[in-house]
Amino acid sequence: MENNRKLYVMISKTHTGIGKAIRKFSRYPYNHVALTLDPAFRNWVSFARYTKDVPLYGGFVVEPVERYLADGKGEDVEVRIFAIDITEEHYKSLSELFSYAGNLESGMFYNLFDIIAATVGAKIPITNAYTCLGFARAILQKDYRTIKALDKDLASHMIYEGPLSNLAGDSGDRTDMYFTKLGFIEGARKTAKTVAVLTFRAVKGKGNDKVLEHLLSSKQ
Repeated sequence: MENNRKLYVMISKTHTGIGKAIRKFSRYPYNHVALTLDPAFRNWVSFARYTKDVPLYGGFVVEPVERYLADGKGEDVEVRIFAIDITEEHYKSLSELFSYAGNLESGMFYNLFDIIAATVGAKIPITNAYTCLGFARAILQKDYRTIKALDKDLASHMIYEGPLSNLAGDSGDRTDMYFTKLGFIEGARKTAKTVAVLTFRAVKGKGNDKVLEHLLSSKQ
């Protein structure tokens, strides 16, 4: 029986301020990486901000296409999408892992330290904390230091290049947590807590890494 299970990887040119800054610094047209098992391409998972107004408060999130398209204020989002064949066992393992996305109690954080380290070509691994590229790097088990390197390595797997809305349009739904406004004070509190947790884990370490556990289980 033919196996049709695929993992989809998307790199995108987002319209956020941080996205623009990353592109300017890297001198590359794409700044964000997300993954999905959904061939309809409506919902992606990644490590990114939780809400639009607090850029440094983030973790493992579900990213509906509305997150991408709403930021552009009418301007589309340019993407490249790659399709990678995976086994049924790997599919089930990733499905379970991806189910953690959007759960604020999962203990999974956006790795602010790693994104800073990346500016000098270094890495700061922290348990249950990733950047969007770091997460893709772990799932694909490749040591990509840049999105450009990922793009080049997956070139033969590319199935689409162009505007995201051609694949999945904006439904107008704004119920996703991304559109919730926390405000300055609450946003500062959430950001400070994130930094404190990351600092503690970087120094002491804490618990088992959920991403690595699922990768190991898919090999058994």
